[in-house]
Amino acid sequence: MDISKIHPDESLTYQQISGFVRKSFAEIKNNADINAIMHFHSINKFLLMAHNPSHVRILGNLIANHETLPLSTILERYGEYLETVLKNEPTIKSHANVLQKIFGYFKNDLTKEEKSKILKMISDYRTGKETLNDVLLLLEDFTERFQKTYLVRQTYFLLYAKMPNSTQIKNICS
Repeated sequence: MDISKIHPDESLTYQQISGFVRKSFAEIKNNADINAIMHFHSINKFLLMAHNPSHVRILGNLIANHETLPLSTILERYGEYLETVLKNEPTIKSHANVLQKIFGYFKNDLTKEEKSKILKMISDYRTGKETLNDVLLLLEDFTERFQKTYLVRQTYFLLYAKMPNSTQIKNICS
């Protein structure tokens, strides 16, 4: 699936997002080295967390390779757990938990008013008064403003906000 062909005013569906992640992993798996898998996990961490937070920890431990498994075994197991993760459609609660986690990256950077605003937005998102897109846009603004490089590359922003342009897609995936 080529997500760069989605209209900029559209959001991706759960199936499109899962398909994109599966395709990305398949590409990594075909040309794999442990660094590529670590990068894949790193940029997809919050997206996967929205699907299944407990399995994200399992995936992280797997690529940390404390058991010194062969790369082929890591790839096989990672793929199996990834499928399990992607079978769970994110909920408002799981998205709100991810938003709270992302907010934590800014707790020492934001003013009291900014903290109140984002926390209210997350709370309003939980009750349906705010959209996920609007909360993500504010968090994305903070990400750029405070140069949180780890967050800049997160596919969570790319795939759950309104569709960005193809340049943004290329930047996050490189």
